[in-house]
Amino acid sequence: MRSSRVMVGLLVLSLVVGMIGLAGIAKPGKPLPLGPRPLPPEMSNSVTDMVSWTVQGFIELTIDDSAFDFGLIDAGVDSVTVEEANTLAVVSNTEWTLSYTITGTGSDHLGVLLSDEAGEGNAEINVGYSLNDLRSMDPGSYTATVTYTVAAK
Repeated sequence: MRSSRVMVGLLVLSLVVGMIGLAGIAKPGKPLPLGPRPLPPEMSNSVTDMVSWTVQGFIELTIDDSAFDFGLIDAGVDSVTVEEANTLAVVSNTEWTLSYTITGTGSDHLGVLLSDEAGEGNAEINVGYSLNDLRSMDPGSYTATVTYTVAAK
């Protein structure tokens, strides 16, 4: 019996010492932290993540007005030029070249003047038209179609 009293006494004593030890560690008003403790300020940790993507090239071509008319040309005039007859807009994220084809009646007499035939990125291109050798043409109305094409370099 005596040994069990000693055991109970030791148990109570260790419990009291443990409680006093916890009371000394704990700060008033703050509970003891549970889980992992935060790292001291002089320590740090980091990771990296490689992020990648691919952007495809694109090109768009628009024209301000899809028709231009020189109107009635005076008799005896051999050539007429309008330097800013229209405007093309290129919207692109790549290098490009601009070309054109002319078809229709009188296409041999129509010339196209472009402010730029190549570039990179967005651009506005002034379009001019010239009529040449008009004195050699038969009287009448003529229509030509100019098709513009922009292509990536």
